Amino acid sequence: MHTEEAVAQYARQDELSPPEKTLLNLLAPSARNRPILDIGVGGGRTVKALTAISEDYVGVDYSREMIEVCAKRFSNRRFEYADARALSRFVDGSFFLVCFSCNGIGMVNHHDRLRILNEVLRVLVPGGAFLFSTHNRNSPEFDGAFRFPSFERTMNPAKALVRGARFLGNTIERVKNRRKHKPLEVIETEYAVLNDECHNYGTLLYYISLEAQRRQLVEVGFEHDAIACDLSGAIIEDDSRDHSILLSARKPLLTRDAMRRISTVPPPPPNTNR
Repeated sequence: MHTEEAVAQYARQDELSPPEKTLLNLLAPSARNRPILDIGVGGGRTVKALTAISEDYVGVDYSREMIEVCAKRFSNRRFEYADARALSRFVDGSFFLVCFSCNGIGMVNHHDRLRILNEVLRVLVPGGAFLFSTHNRNSPEFDGAFRFPSFERTMNPAKALVRGARFLGNTIERVKNRRKHKPLEVIETEYAVLNDECHNYGTLLYYISLEAQRRQLVEVGFEHDAIACDLSGAIIEDDSRDHSILLSARKPLLTRDAMRRISTVPPPPPNTNR
């Protein structure tokens, strides 16, 4: 995410995905004119959509190069370098809506994923929402099979030569990266960290099912009824076969400690003056 090629690629994108449109339409009325945090803002794909909901917006990214290109594209918006695992620059309850798109939360290990979820929960106001996407463990991509890069055939000899050279170069890069990262994979009952073909197998990505993701959110402290969408933008109750799932999870209006205190308050004494 720091290379000139990656920054340029992300800076060209400007459209929301169908599930993002679905869930943002649901969240927009309550998020209107309230503080929004855009984690992993990348090249600024989500900036226009989120600032249309609220001008009280800040975008953060772990890549300083991405922050620089966002600042150039949207000079009137606030962008900062930040690590999603440690959002210490923001006080508790700073935002009503936090977004983390493009499966960004899946580019860390299990421990760091929980750190991110806890940090998001902390900076949300009670009743605030977390919108994020995650890789789906029930998708065909979870099979772990090696995949060659795509190759578009052409009858033009010059184009065929260029495409062939690109195909060969990407294949060699994939094989090298696969040998390097495959031994680092982690397969657990609730989740898996796989050497996904993303970036020519240049990274490890976190996979989890919808059912397990909902459990994980509740264990961290979010409400139990997270809304989920498949890639078509349809709201789903059960796991889909899509590569990714988008979820919207709410922070409870009362914290666990507050609910515990309420539950331990003794009942009032009976009225003996009747």
